[in-house]
Amino acid sequence: MNDLRITVVADTVSTEKRWIDALKKALGDSAATYAWSASHDAGGDAWGSVLFVDASHTDLERTLKAIDRHGRSVFLIWPDDSEVWGWDTEVASIVDDLVVYPFRRTELESKFRLHEHLRMWSEVGELHRSFNELLSALDEDVKLAERLQKARLPNRYPAVRGLQIRSRFLAGLKGGDHFDLAESKDNSRISILMSDSSSYGLSSAFLSTLMRMTMKLSRDEARPAAETVKLIADELLLGLKEKDRLAIFYGILNRKDFRFRYLHLGQTAFFHARKGKGFEIHAAHGDPLSLANADPTKFGEKEVVLEPEDRIVLLSDGFIEACGGLVEAKTLLDPLRDKDSADLTNELVFRVKKKMVDPEDLPPQDCTSLVFDVDAKLLRLA
Repeated sequence: MNDLRITVVADTVSTEKRWIDALKKALGDSAATYAWSASHDAGGDAWGSVLFVDASHTDLERTLKAIDRHGRSVFLIWPDDSEVWGWDTEVASIVDDLVVYPFRRTELESKFRLHEHLRMWSEVGELHRSFNELLSALDEDVKLAERLQKARLPNRYPAVRGLQIRSRFLAGLKGGDHFDLAESKDNSRISILMSDSSSYGLSSAFLSTLMRMTMKLSRDEARPAAETVKLIADELLLGLKEKDRLAIFYGILNRKDFRFRYLHLGQTAFFHARKGKGFEIHAAHGDPLSLANADPTKFGEKEVVLEPEDRIVLLSDGFIEACGGLVEAKTLLDPLRDKDSADLTNELVFRVKKKMVDPEDLPPQDCTSLVFDVDAKLLRLA
């Protein structure tokens, strides 16, 4: 409490100085030092952080209401022979406490300690408000990111003969999922892409443009999945940071024989179920793309031959985390094997939402699901 600035407020300068002398006398040789001023001398802008206001002020309520309370404590000087319990409740709501005259050193020092506590709580309150404002601003940023992310993702896919396709996306607090599919000009191939990046920066508009360019390339020429992913990796290396990670699943379905060749890097989950059977977990080829793992061509493609009424489910790690892991996700999916794909995606969303205090909250990271059902009357191209 060293150098605590104190201002006394009364009707007249002489009354203020009389109160200052009485306060100084009561404090005596205090270990703390104080800077004293009278309100008539200092003026409102120069008032100290502790104000003692004379309760007999002729315009007490207006004077108290005119005080800038930010960082200040206000104590009312109350004569010992006055009726404390009868004082104006409006005034009582404005001041922090009473100081009874004749003054006692211990009481005055307790008021100074109260001022320190009030100032501390005021700072905590300011910090809390600033934090809430920051959270509100971040919430708006996240909502904007969610809208931008959803705008980049297709709401629906064109009808693909031989497949029924359903997707579901939930924007999260981190990550940047991306998914797309395209059919070649001659209808002989379908390209499927799903990525899950470690940040929204990595899954920026640049990456979205890159992905669309890659899908266009796959329409125009037959290209192994690993080579297509290598094109992506080569472009990403230009701006990839040490901690950046890109999980990617890229597959090409040949409509002539329904052979599905794919490359699978990172945490994206690939589940496949035959007619009347439960799901199998297909392990990834390796770790996600990064500076340390930038050559996907070192992995050999895997292949699955699809049959009528097969079901494929691709999940980003947001949904896997909500389920509790790959095995737990399989346990969830198995009973839904023959249910409508909408029921399956709704159950996944429920798993995410039930962990939130507020259903309007965002999950920890983006959640994406893709469900592909092969038609019962599979038509293989000649």
